[in-house]
Amino acid sequence: MRRSGKWILTLWVFCLLVAGVAVPQAVTAAPGDNVVHGILFYSPTCPHCHEVMTNVLPLLREQYGEKLVIVEVDTWTAEGGALWQAAVTRYNPSVVGVPTLVIGDKVLIGSREIPQMLPGYIDAYLAEGGVPWPNLPGIEAVAGDAAPVVPLTFWEQLQERYTRDFVGNVLSTVVLVGLLATIAAIARPSDWQLPVSKRFGAWGMLALITIGLIAAGYLSYIETTGSEAVCGPVGDCNAVQQSEYALLFGFLPMAVLGVIGYVGILVVYVYATFVAGAGKPLALALGFLMSAFGLVFSTYLTFLEPFVIGATCAWCLTSAVCMALIALLSAGPGWAALKRVGHDLGLVKT
Repeated sequence: MRRSGKWILTLWVFCLLVAGVAVPQAVTAAPGDNVVHGILFYSPTCPHCHEVMTNVLPLLREQYGEKLVIVEVDTWTAEGGALWQAAVTRYNPSVVGVPTLVIGDKVLIGSREIPQMLPGYIDAYLAEGGVPWPNLPGIEAVAGDAAPVVPLTFWEQLQERYTRDFVGNVLSTVVLVGLLATIAAIARPSDWQLPVSKRFGAWGMLALITIGLIAAGYLSYIETTGSEAVCGPVGDCNAVQQSEYALLFGFLPMAVLGVIGYVGILVVYVYATFVAGAGKPLALALGFLMSAFGLVFSTYLTFLEPFVIGATCAWCLTSAVCMALIALLSAGPGWAALKRVGHDLGLVKT
């Protein structure tokens, strides 16, 4: 019914309004044979540091047990700052910043390099019989005073992640609610869907596809070049783009997949709208299915931001909202086209 269409559009407006308003740990072990020792330098305000400390090191500590000892040093303290300066002077890394992990004669920097390289170095050093603490002045005091890590409960971990980027994560939660409502609204054909699509018009749909393509294209540039993203006053785009979830199957950037999706939707929509012909129903059906898949996938990615990664990407949310609205406006013509294609193939009886 038309009221349902007004309801879902009203919900999106409400979500956007709400969004506008919303808009030192360590482990110790006694030095001994076959133990790998390392130091992670971090800053309390660094989201990349917390990504490593929360999602990377606990898994490695669980895997290697007492054979892996990594002390986490706060560079904001006097003692930690002095040790950090000593490490920079000694190892002279090409990039100076945190998180930085020193293990043996290796220096790993960033929330991408550390999880990628550290397991291999741990295995190599264990095969050699372990590695002692880095040779830095003052390391004995830091290693000796390190307090054991107390494992966080599931809810404590969830709270820590959510509050890491609180305003941004509130925004992504609001958008997530809108995405779930949109999935429910297009899950089956309704009378209100086609009038809403006609009211928005072809040029409105093309505008949404263009905006989504621009957002996905910018993120593709960031992910493929390793550049710093311009994120604005809300969220932490770089933390999201440097997380393990930024790559599909470990090598395909999610944003590149988004660009492919938007280009595909654009091609079939332009064909169905301006070229027409006998293939129009198939093009409309294909465009609807592509946008529906994109909506479901965007919902999954949006869920990851506040509840798993602990940071929000405004560009990602822009793409997700565009995909949701595209799927919503494609639903009426799409369901009708699917019925027509099914009838032509003999799968649906009149």
